[in-house]
Amino acid sequence: MQVFAQAINEESDSVVRLGVMQGPTGFSSSMLGDFVGDMAQISVYPSPNEAVARLAKGELDMAALPANAAANLYNKGVGIKAVAIIGEGMLSVVGTDEALDEATTINVPGVGGTPDHMAQLLYPQYEADYSVTAPAQLAQLLIANKTSLAILPQPFVSMVLRQNPNVKILSDVQEEWTALTGQKQYPMSILVVRSDYANENPLAVEKMKAAYRSSIDAILSTPEAAGERIEELGIMKAAMATPAIPQCALIYKEGKEAKDEAVAYYKALLQLAPDAIGDKLPDEG
Repeated sequence: MQVFAQAINEESDSVVRLGVMQGPTGFSSSMLGDFVGDMAQISVYPSPNEAVARLAKGELDMAALPANAAANLYNKGVGIKAVAIIGEGMLSVVGTDEALDEATTINVPGVGGTPDHMAQLLYPQYEADYSVTAPAQLAQLLIANKTSLAILPQPFVSMVLRQNPNVKILSDVQEEWTALTGQKQYPMSILVVRSDYANENPLAVEKMKAAYRSSIDAILSTPEAAGERIEELGIMKAAMATPAIPQCALIYKEGKEAKDEAVAYYKALLQLAPDAIGDKLPDEG
């Protein structure tokens, strides 16, 4: 692999500065080193905000971003292009059996993210409670029986189910989305590239696209090795990441299939929370 990576660097004459998030948004990058060596210089950020800022300043060449953040950035005039969907919906409504009859609120980990949007769109019978903003903190409340109903992403769903037998999955958000829209899935993570970089380094972008696809395949086939890489990069502890990988909806999807899925999601957001995507649908650019 090192010889292959060297050949890529010599041919493309480019190192790709890649920004990813802590948590599942960053999982798909964890095995890139096996396919491009040091070509991919990965920086890990605790939230999308810093990656978005660095991408806008030209300090990153590519980034894995939440789907709504990618659209918002594009609609604000930052020159980026969507490369592929690399993570799809992996949300669940979790809680106790009693919560179905008794709860009037649903705990949501933060305002403006995908869990918030899906809670408003698919579960309007509940009032959203934003008092706990981090998924990890909300998971701990469920484990300690200090709340009874929440919408959470993986791997926190798996963590809660392992540690509290009283909590179960009460609703699969993806199934509810399909029933509402007819779409099988919705994007949560999108790989984007700066337009200037893509125009100047087309070969490097193509190599990274192929490597991302291979990385995701490797993660899904060898979750234990992937968990170790995920921890080494500072994305998440292996003990938490490894068992959740099969449920994290990692995928590499380009072309019309990805476009149709993204457009359906963005249309829903345009009606529900237009500011989340910059108040308009992203155009063909």
